Amino acid sequence: MAVDGHAVTGVVRDAVPFLVITVVWVVVMLVLYGLFLLTKPADITYDPWVHASVFAVPMVGFLGHVLQQALAGGHRE
Repeated sequence: MAVDGHAVTGVVRDAVPFLVITVVWVVVMLVLYGLFLLTKPADITYDPWVHASVFAVPMVGFLGHVLQQALAGGHRE
């Protein structure tokens, strides 16, 4: 089975905007979370599950979109 170079280029070209948006979103999320941690009162502590939940919920969305992109990319003509 031969791989069409134009098809691969198209899939990569379509993936770049999603990857850029994902990187920007992760940076923004980390900055906001860092500000939250820096400004919270010193006598407040959170369990590890609270910290993990901050990142787990967006990751479900990211993984769902990656799966959607992968499935759509596999059906290109």
